Amino acid sequence: MNIFQKILQFIFPFVINSAAFSQEAAAVDSLKKVFEKATTANEKVERLDELSRVMMNVNPKEADEYGSKLIAVAEESRDRELMFKAYLSNGIRCTYLAQQKAYSKKAIEFYNKALELARQNRMEKQAAEAQMYLSGIYLLIPDNEKALSYATQAFSLASTLSNDSLRAEGHNTYGQVYKARNENILALRNFLNALRIAENIKNNSLIRNCYLHLSDFYSSIEDYDKSIDYMTLAYKKLDDINEKNIPYQKVIYTNNIGSLFAFKKNYDIAISYFEKSIRMADSLKFSTLKIPGYVSLLNQYLRIDEPQKALTYLNSSAGDNLKKYLGIFGMSSVIDQAYGVIYTELGRFDSAGMFLQKARPMFENTTNESNKVFFTCNWLLSIKNQVIKRMQ
Repeated sequence: MNIFQKILQFIFPFVINSAAFSQEAAAVDSLKKVFEKATTANEKVERLDELSRVMMNVNPKEADEYGSKLIAVAEESRDRELMFKAYLSNGIRCTYLAQQKAYSKKAIEFYNKALELARQNRMEKQAAEAQMYLSGIYLLIPDNEKALSYATQAFSLASTLSNDSLRAEGHNTYGQVYKARNENILALRNFLNALRIAENIKNNSLIRNCYLHLSDFYSSIEDYDKSIDYMTLAYKKLDDINEKNIPYQKVIYTNNIGSLFAFKKNYDIAISYFEKSIRMADSLKFSTLKIPGYVSLLNQYLRIDEPQKALTYLNSSAGDNLKKYLGIFGMSSVIDQAYGVIYTELGRFDSAGMFLQKARPMFENTTNESNKVFFTCNWLLSIKNQVIKRMQ
Protein backbone atom coordinates (compact mmCIF):
# COMPACT_ATOMS: atom_id res chain seq x y z
CA MET A 1 0.00 0.00 0.00
CA ASN A 2 1.55 3.31 -1.07
CA ILE A 3 -1.45 5.64 -1.02
CA PHE A 4 0.28 7.97 1.42
CA GLN A 5 3.24 8.36 -0.89
CA LYS A 6 0.99 8.94 -3.87
CA ILE A 7 -0.41 12.00 -2.15
CA LEU A 8 2.96 13.35 -1.07
CA GLN A 9 4.97 12.77 -4.21
CA PHE A 10 3.88 16.01 -5.91
CA ILE A 11 5.49 18.03 -3.10
CA PHE A 12 8.92 16.59 -3.68
CA PRO A 13 9.94 16.81 -7.35
CA PHE A 14 11.63 20.19 -6.88
CA VAL A 15 12.67 19.85 -3.27
CA ILE A 16 16.23 19.53 -4.61
CA ASN A 17 16.23 23.31 -5.07
CA SER A 18 14.76 24.16 -1.69
CA ALA A 19 15.97 25.22 1.71
CA ALA A 20 13.85 24.89 4.80
CA PHE A 21 13.85 24.90 8.60
CA SER A 22 16.69 26.34 10.68
CA GLN A 23 19.45 24.34 8.99
CA GLU A 24 18.66 25.92 5.63
CA ALA A 25 18.00 29.46 6.86
CA ALA A 26 21.54 30.50 5.95
CA ALA A 27 21.06 29.28 2.38
CA VAL A 28 17.86 31.30 1.99
CA ASP A 29 19.52 34.40 3.45
CA SER A 30 22.40 33.97 1.02
CA LEU A 31 20.00 33.91 -1.94
CA LYS A 32 18.28 37.05 -0.69
CA LYS A 33 21.61 38.87 -0.35
CA VAL A 34 22.56 37.90 -3.90
CA PHE A 35 19.25 39.30 -5.13
CA GLU A 36 19.80 42.58 -3.26
CA LYS A 37 23.10 43.04 -5.11
CA ALA A 38 21.48 42.55 -8.55
CA THR A 39 21.41 45.73 -10.63
CA THR A 40 20.21 44.89 -14.15
CA ALA A 41 16.77 43.56 -15.08
CA ASN A 42 18.35 40.33 -16.31
CA GLU A 43 20.14 39.78 -13.00
CA LYS A 44 17.03 40.56 -10.96
CA VAL A 45 14.89 38.20 -13.02
CA GLU A 46 17.44 35.39 -12.62
CA ARG A 47 17.66 35.86 -8.85
CA LEU A 48 13.89 36.26 -8.34
CA ASP A 49 13.25 33.20 -10.46
CA GLU A 50 15.50 31.16 -8.18
CA LEU A 51 14.22 32.73 -4.95
CA SER A 52 10.54 32.27 -5.73
CA ARG A 53 11.07 28.61 -6.60
CA VAL A 54 13.19 27.94 -3.53
CA MET A 55 10.68 29.60 -1.23
CA MET A 56 7.88 27.49 -2.69
CA ASN A 57 9.25 24.60 -0.62
CA VAL A 58 9.76 26.80 2.44
CA ASN A 59 7.01 29.42 2.67
CA PRO A 60 4.47 29.52 -0.20
CA LYS A 61 3.15 32.93 0.85
CA GLU A 62 6.63 34.45 0.63
CA ALA A 63 7.16 32.60 -2.65
CA ASP A 64 4.05 34.31 -4.03
CA GLU A 65 5.51 37.69 -3.05
CA TYR A 66 8.79 36.99 -4.84
CA GLY A 67 6.84 35.70 -7.84
CA SER A 68 4.91 38.96 -8.01
CA LYS A 69 8.17 40.93 -7.81
CA LEU A 70 9.57 38.80 -10.63
CA ILE A 71 6.65 39.72 -12.90
CA ALA A 72 6.88 43.41 -11.95
CA VAL A 73 10.61 43.60 -12.76
CA ALA A 74 10.12 41.79 -16.07
CA GLU A 75 7.12 43.93 -17.08
CA GLU A 76 8.96 47.15 -16.26
CA SER A 77 11.91 46.05 -18.42
CA ARG A 78 9.61 45.69 -21.49
CA ASP A 79 11.90 42.85 -22.60
CA ARG A 80 9.52 40.26 -24.03
CA GLU A 81 11.81 37.31 -23.30
CA LEU A 82 12.17 38.35 -19.66
CA MET A 83 8.41 38.82 -19.42
CA PHE A 84 7.82 35.35 -20.86
CA LYS A 85 10.33 33.86 -18.44
CA ALA A 86 8.64 35.56 -15.47
CA TYR A 87 5.20 34.17 -16.26
CA LEU A 88 6.55 30.71 -17.08
CA SER A 89 8.60 30.67 -13.86
CA ASN A 90 5.53 31.49 -11.80
CA GLY A 91 3.64 28.69 -13.50
CA ILE A 92 6.42 26.22 -12.79
CA ARG A 93 6.65 27.08 -9.09
CA CYS A 94 2.86 26.79 -8.69
CA THR A 95 3.06 23.35 -10.30
CA TYR A 96 5.19 22.25 -7.32
CA LEU A 97 1.94 22.26 -5.29
CA ALA A 98 -0.38 21.22 -8.09
CA GLN A 99 -2.10 18.68 -5.84
CA GLN A 100 -3.90 21.72 -4.41
CA LYS A 101 -6.60 23.10 -6.70
CA ALA A 102 -5.71 26.72 -5.94
CA TYR A 103 -2.14 26.27 -7.13
CA SER A 104 -2.98 24.16 -10.18
CA LYS A 105 -5.40 26.92 -11.22
CA LYS A 106 -2.70 29.57 -10.72
CA ALA A 107 -0.20 27.50 -12.73
CA ILE A 108 -2.60 27.29 -15.67
CA GLU A 109 -3.24 31.03 -15.54
CA PHE A 110 0.49 31.85 -15.57
CA TYR A 111 1.22 29.37 -18.38
CA ASN A 112 -1.61 30.83 -20.46
CA LYS A 113 -0.25 34.34 -19.94
CA ALA A 114 3.19 33.13 -21.05
CA LEU A 115 1.65 31.45 -24.10
CA GLU A 116 -0.37 34.54 -25.05
CA LEU A 117 2.72 36.74 -24.73
CA ALA A 118 4.74 34.37 -26.92
CA ARG A 119 2.04 34.22 -29.59
CA GLN A 120 1.57 38.00 -29.68
CA ASN A 121 5.31 38.48 -30.21
CA ARG A 122 5.85 35.56 -32.60
CA MET A 123 8.14 33.80 -30.14
CA GLU A 124 7.52 30.32 -31.54
CA LYS A 125 10.03 28.42 -29.41
CA GLN A 126 8.64 29.95 -26.23
CA ALA A 127 5.07 29.26 -27.35
CA ALA A 128 5.91 25.57 -27.78
CA GLU A 129 7.53 25.51 -24.33
CA ALA A 130 4.43 27.02 -22.72
CA GLN A 131 2.21 24.47 -24.46
CA MET A 132 4.36 21.62 -23.15
CA TYR A 133 4.04 22.93 -19.61
CA LEU A 134 0.28 23.27 -20.05
CA SER A 135 0.17 19.66 -21.20
CA GLY A 136 2.07 18.65 -18.07
CA ILE A 137 -0.18 20.49 -15.63
CA TYR A 138 -3.32 19.03 -17.20
CA LEU A 139 -1.85 15.56 -16.71
CA LEU A 140 -1.61 16.30 -12.98
CA ILE A 141 -5.21 17.51 -12.64
CA PRO A 142 -5.90 15.10 -14.55
CA ASP A 143 -7.44 16.08 -17.87
CA ASN A 144 -5.81 13.83 -20.43
CA GLU A 145 -7.72 15.25 -23.41
CA LYS A 146 -6.48 18.79 -22.80
CA ALA A 147 -3.01 17.42 -22.10
CA LEU A 148 -3.03 15.68 -25.50
CA SER A 149 -4.32 18.80 -27.24
CA TYR A 150 -1.50 20.97 -25.89
CA ALA A 151 1.10 18.26 -26.57
CA THR A 152 -0.08 18.09 -30.19
CA GLN A 153 0.06 21.87 -30.60
CA ALA A 154 3.52 22.02 -29.04
CA PHE A 155 4.92 19.21 -31.17
CA SER A 156 3.45 20.67 -34.35
CA LEU A 157 5.12 24.00 -33.61
CA ALA A 158 8.42 22.44 -32.53
CA SER A 159 8.54 20.46 -35.78
CA THR A 160 8.72 23.71 -37.76
CA LEU A 161 11.77 24.95 -35.85
CA SER A 162 15.40 23.92 -36.16
CA ASN A 163 15.71 23.15 -32.47
CA ASP A 164 16.51 19.53 -31.68
CA SER A 165 16.28 19.97 -27.90
CA LEU A 166 12.77 21.37 -28.20
CA ARG A 167 11.76 18.54 -30.53
CA ALA A 168 13.08 15.98 -28.07
CA GLU A 169 11.09 17.55 -25.25
CA GLY A 170 8.08 17.44 -27.54
CA HIS A 171 8.53 13.67 -27.84
CA ASN A 172 8.85 13.39 -24.04
CA THR A 173 5.64 15.41 -23.61
CA TYR A 174 3.83 13.13 -26.04
CA GLY A 175 5.24 10.12 -24.21
CA GLN A 176 3.87 11.32 -20.88
CA VAL A 177 0.42 11.89 -22.36
CA TYR A 178 0.28 8.50 -24.07
CA LYS A 179 1.47 6.83 -20.87
CA ALA A 180 -1.37 8.48 -18.96
CA ARG A 181 -3.78 7.21 -21.62
CA ASN A 182 -2.34 3.67 -21.31
CA GLU A 183 -1.20 3.77 -24.93
CA ASN A 184 2.11 2.22 -24.00
CA ILE A 185 3.51 1.48 -27.45
CA LEU A 186 3.11 5.10 -28.52
CA ALA A 187 4.49 6.29 -25.18
CA LEU A 188 7.63 4.16 -25.43
CA ARG A 189 8.18 5.11 -29.07
CA ASN A 190 8.16 8.81 -28.18
CA PHE A 191 10.44 8.39 -25.16
CA LEU A 192 12.96 6.46 -27.26
CA ASN A 193 12.80 9.06 -30.04
CA ALA A 194 13.54 11.76 -27.48
CA LEU A 195 16.52 9.79 -26.15
CA ARG A 196 17.89 9.25 -29.67
CA ILE A 197 17.78 12.99 -30.39
CA ALA A 198 19.33 13.85 -27.02
CA GLU A 199 22.20 11.42 -27.59
CA ASN A 200 22.78 12.72 -31.12
CA ILE A 201 23.17 16.30 -29.91
CA LYS A 202 25.08 15.17 -26.78
CA ASN A 203 22.88 17.16 -24.40
CA ASN A 204 23.58 15.58 -21.00
CA SER A 205 20.72 17.29 -19.15
CA LEU A 206 18.27 16.20 -21.82
CA ILE A 207 19.67 12.65 -21.81
CA ARG A 208 19.16 12.56 -18.04
CA ASN A 209 15.55 13.70 -18.47
CA CYS A 210 14.97 10.97 -21.06
CA TYR A 211 16.33 8.34 -18.67
CA LEU A 212 13.93 9.57 -16.00
CA HIS A 213 10.95 9.35 -18.35
CA LEU A 214 11.94 5.84 -19.42
CA SER A 215 12.38 4.75 -15.81
CA ASP A 216 8.92 6.08 -14.99
CA PHE A 217 7.46 4.36 -18.05
CA TYR A 218 8.87 0.93 -17.21
CA SER A 219 7.75 1.33 -13.60
CA SER A 220 4.22 2.05 -14.82
CA ILE A 221 4.15 -1.29 -16.68
CA GLU A 222 5.79 -3.06 -13.70
CA ASP A 223 9.05 -3.88 -15.46
CA TYR A 224 11.03 -2.83 -12.43
CA ASP A 225 14.41 -4.14 -13.58
CA LYS A 226 14.41 -1.88 -16.64
CA SER A 227 13.06 0.95 -14.53
CA ILE A 228 15.94 0.56 -12.07
CA ASP A 229 18.39 0.39 -14.99
CA TYR A 230 17.25 3.76 -16.36
CA MET A 231 17.04 5.37 -12.93
CA THR A 232 20.61 4.26 -12.28
CA LEU A 233 21.70 5.69 -15.64
CA ALA A 234 20.02 8.99 -14.72
CA TYR A 235 21.91 9.00 -11.41
CA LYS A 236 25.24 8.40 -13.15
CA LYS A 237 24.51 11.04 -15.77
CA LEU A 238 24.37 13.67 -13.00
CA ASP A 239 28.18 13.54 -12.91
CA ASP A 240 28.24 14.92 -16.47
CA ILE A 241 25.96 17.87 -15.66
CA ASN A 242 27.31 21.15 -14.33
CA GLU A 243 24.58 22.39 -12.00
CA LYS A 244 24.79 23.65 -8.42
CA ASN A 245 22.06 21.36 -7.16
CA ILE A 246 23.54 18.04 -8.36
CA PRO A 247 24.36 16.79 -4.80
CA TYR A 248 20.73 17.36 -3.81
CA GLN A 249 19.39 15.66 -6.91
CA LYS A 250 21.47 12.62 -5.99
CA VAL A 251 19.61 12.38 -2.68
CA ILE A 252 16.26 12.31 -4.49
CA TYR A 253 17.43 9.80 -7.09
CA THR A 254 18.80 7.51 -4.36
CA ASN A 255 15.40 7.49 -2.69
CA ASN A 256 13.72 6.84 -6.05
CA ILE A 257 15.93 3.82 -6.71
CA GLY A 258 14.95 2.50 -3.29
CA SER A 259 11.26 2.85 -4.15
CA LEU A 260 11.77 0.84 -7.33
CA PHE A 261 13.46 -1.95 -5.38
CA ALA A 262 10.52 -1.86 -2.99
CA PHE A 263 8.08 -2.28 -5.88
CA LYS A 264 10.22 -5.22 -6.99
CA LYS A 265 9.85 -6.60 -3.44
CA ASN A 266 13.59 -6.45 -2.73
CA TYR A 267 12.75 -4.89 0.62
CA ASP A 268 16.15 -5.07 2.32
CA ILE A 269 17.81 -3.33 -0.63
CA ALA A 270 15.00 -0.75 -0.71
CA ILE A 271 15.44 0.11 2.96
CA SER A 272 19.19 0.48 2.49
CA TYR A 273 18.58 3.09 -0.23
CA PHE A 274 16.00 4.96 1.85
CA GLU A 275 18.39 5.12 4.79
CA LYS A 276 21.25 6.13 2.52
CA SER A 277 19.21 9.03 1.12
CA ILE A 278 18.56 10.27 4.67
CA ARG A 279 22.28 10.07 5.51
CA MET A 280 23.13 11.96 2.32
CA ALA A 281 20.66 14.69 3.25
CA ASP A 282 22.23 14.87 6.70
CA SER A 283 25.70 15.32 5.20
CA LEU A 284 24.39 18.21 3.09
CA LYS A 285 22.67 19.76 6.14
CA PHE A 286 19.36 19.94 4.27
CA SER A 287 16.69 18.57 6.56
CA THR A 288 13.99 19.01 3.90
CA LEU A 289 15.72 16.40 1.80
CA LYS A 290 15.13 13.80 4.50
CA ILE A 291 11.37 13.98 4.00
CA PRO A 292 11.15 11.69 0.92
CA GLY A 293 13.23 9.10 2.79
CA TYR A 294 10.96 9.34 5.85
CA VAL A 295 7.88 8.85 3.67
CA SER A 296 9.46 5.91 1.87
CA LEU A 297 10.32 4.15 5.12
CA LEU A 298 6.80 4.75 6.42
CA ASN A 299 5.36 3.29 3.23
CA GLN A 300 7.71 0.36 3.50
CA TYR A 301 6.28 -0.68 6.88
CA LEU A 302 2.78 -0.63 5.38
CA ARG A 303 3.97 -2.44 2.28
CA ILE A 304 5.31 -5.37 4.34
CA ASP A 305 2.22 -5.40 6.60
CA GLU A 306 3.86 -4.00 9.73
CA PRO A 307 1.44 -1.19 10.62
CA GLN A 308 2.61 -1.10 14.24
CA LYS A 309 6.11 -0.18 13.07
CA ALA A 310 4.55 2.44 10.80
CA LEU A 311 2.67 3.90 13.76
CA THR A 312 5.80 3.95 15.90
CA TYR A 313 7.69 5.61 13.07
CA LEU A 314 5.01 8.24 12.53
CA ASN A 315 5.14 9.06 16.25
CA SER A 316 8.95 9.32 16.23
CA SER A 317 11.14 12.38 15.66
CA ALA A 318 11.15 11.57 11.93
CA GLY A 319 7.36 11.69 11.98
CA ASP A 320 7.48 14.98 13.86
CA ASN A 321 9.66 16.47 11.11
CA LEU A 322 7.21 15.25 8.50
CA LYS A 323 4.29 16.79 10.41
CA LYS A 324 6.15 20.08 10.72
CA TYR A 325 6.94 20.17 7.01
CA LEU A 326 3.36 19.47 5.93
CA GLY A 327 1.99 21.98 8.43
CA ILE A 328 3.87 24.77 6.65
CA PHE A 329 1.85 24.05 3.53
CA GLY A 330 -1.52 23.67 5.23
CA MET A 331 -1.49 19.94 4.55
CA SER A 332 -1.64 18.52 8.06
CA SER A 333 -4.68 16.53 6.95
CA VAL A 334 -2.31 14.25 5.03
CA ILE A 335 -0.96 13.12 8.41
CA ASP A 336 -4.53 12.46 9.58
CA GLN A 337 -5.02 10.33 6.49
CA ALA A 338 -1.81 8.45 7.26
CA TYR A 339 -3.07 7.66 10.75
CA GLY A 340 -6.35 6.54 9.18
CA VAL A 341 -4.50 4.13 6.87
CA ILE A 342 -2.36 2.76 9.70
CA TYR A 343 -5.25 2.27 12.12
CA THR A 344 -7.22 0.53 9.37
CA GLU A 345 -4.32 -1.88 8.91
CA LEU A 346 -4.20 -2.41 12.70
CA GLY A 347 -7.91 -3.21 12.76
CA ARG A 348 -8.67 -0.20 14.93
CA PHE A 349 -11.50 0.95 12.71
CA ASP A 350 -13.09 3.50 15.04
CA SER A 351 -9.78 5.35 15.32
CA ALA A 352 -9.25 5.03 11.57
CA GLY A 353 -12.66 6.52 10.87
CA MET A 354 -12.04 9.39 13.26
CA PHE A 355 -8.78 10.41 11.55
CA LEU A 356 -10.18 9.99 8.05
CA GLN A 357 -13.20 12.10 9.00
CA LYS A 358 -10.79 14.78 10.24
CA ALA A 359 -8.87 14.67 6.95
CA ARG A 360 -11.95 14.60 4.73
CA PRO A 361 -12.62 18.36 4.30
CA MET A 362 -9.18 19.09 2.86
CA PHE A 363 -9.33 16.29 0.31
CA GLU A 364 -12.89 17.10 -0.74
CA ASN A 365 -12.49 20.86 -0.94
CA THR A 366 -8.91 21.75 -1.84
CA THR A 367 -7.20 18.85 -3.66
CA ASN A 368 -7.40 17.72 -7.27
CA GLU A 369 -9.38 14.71 -8.47
CA SER A 370 -6.50 12.22 -8.41
CA ASN A 371 -5.88 12.87 -4.72
CA LYS A 372 -9.59 12.64 -3.96
CA VAL A 373 -9.63 9.18 -5.50
CA PHE A 374 -6.86 7.91 -3.21
CA PHE A 375 -8.54 9.41 -0.17
CA THR A 376 -11.93 7.97 -1.12
CA CYS A 377 -10.38 4.50 -1.40
CA ASN A 378 -9.16 4.80 2.19
CA TRP A 379 -12.46 6.22 3.34
CA LEU A 380 -14.55 3.44 1.78
CA LEU A 381 -12.22 0.74 3.12
CA SER A 382 -12.57 2.17 6.63
CA ILE A 383 -16.38 2.27 6.40
CA LYS A 384 -16.51 -1.28 5.05
CA ASN A 385 -14.33 -2.59 7.88
CA GLN A 386 -16.36 -0.76 10.51
CA VAL A 387 -19.57 -2.33 9.17
CA ILE A 388 -18.01 -5.80 9.15
CA LYS A 389 -16.75 -5.31 12.70
CA ARG A 390 -20.20 -4.30 14.00
CA MET A 391 -21.85 -7.29 12.27
CA GLN A 392 -19.56 -9.79 13.97
